[in-house]
Amino acid sequence: MKFKLVSDKNRRINLNMDRINIYTSRWKSGTPFDFEIVRKVHTKSDPLRKYYFSVVTKTYMDDRGYERHEEELFHRQLKIVYFQIKPDEKGIYRDVPSVFGNDSDIPVPEKIKFVEWVVRCAAKDGVYIPDPNEGVEP
Repeated sequence: MKFKLVSDKNRRINLNMDRINIYTSRWKSGTPFDFEIVRKVHTKSDPLRKYYFSVVTKTYMDDRGYERHEEELFHRQLKIVYFQIKPDEKGIYRDVPSVFGNDSDIPVPEKIKFVEWVVRCAAKDGVYIPDPNEGVEP
């Protein structure tokens, strides 16, 4: 079980021992446990992810005639082409990797290459995608 903790102004953490004891009471006495404190890492505020979904796919989808609710389908199709995923014997594309999800194992340089590839595909189709440094807010 994970316990969410926040340090106070003195950089000290107050543990709720009652809650911990309730959780550990499920096991026999003398059961060993591992206790680990890890600093929380925020993953959803990734600027590359924000640029990709709010600028790149939005602009590209608008030009290609996709509706807003088709964003996940559009993104999946781009991943299938980029990662060269082949359909199985039933014609289903399986094991399409997660690029920006929390469970993604793809390193950041590969994510950057993916986004740059999508921008180049859009350019080949005559769609202008603004650079993230141009200061264009979605």
